[in-house]
Amino acid sequence: MRARLFAWLLTVSLAVAGSQVAHVLTYRLVAPNADQRAHLLADTGHAYMANLPLALALCTVVALLALLGQARGARAGRTSGLAAWHFALIAPLVFCCQEHFERLIHDGTFPWDAALQRTFVVGLVLQLPFALAAFLLARLLLRAAAAVTALLRRPSRQLLPLLLAAYRPVERDARGRIAAGGFAPRGPPVLCLA
Repeated sequence: MRARLFAWLLTVSLAVAGSQVAHVLTYRLVAPNADQRAHLLADTGHAYMANLPLALALCTVVALLALLGQARGARAGRTSGLAAWHFALIAPLVFCCQEHFERLIHDGTFPWDAALQRTFVVGLVLQLPFALAAFLLARLLLRAAAAVTALLRRPSRQLLPLLLAAYRPVERDARGRIAAGGFAPRGPPVLCLA
């Protein structure tokens, strides 16, 4: 149950983050001029976009917590996979609801014609590539978490030889030179009285 919850949290947070990035890109494509874009955003109720970095940071925190939960579940042997169709469904759904609700809040009436506007069509088309990118990022993060979990799951008897192989004490010959490199150690010269 927990593994499925963490998978959904990761899915929703990354899908919403991808949807918001596509949302911003939509308005940049439709209105490339900054003044036109500012006027368009003000007319359609996008004043909240100034808080977008905070929303993306929140999505990132939720995604990291879900990833940690998935890694912990994988360590206990419980995992839940991600489905690409979840991303393909969530991102456009978030965009459609967002476009309608932001205009509803701004104008006070339900915008029946919002789906016919150019920003809506372009934004809806951009949702799928960003949903795919979010899906691929989620899979990459889950694989990285599984690899770290597998490494930590190894018994210490297997990790100890790896750590010892990485640390080799320096061997010195009778005169104090480092045997491997043939260089003399730092310090005063060694006197040989033989």
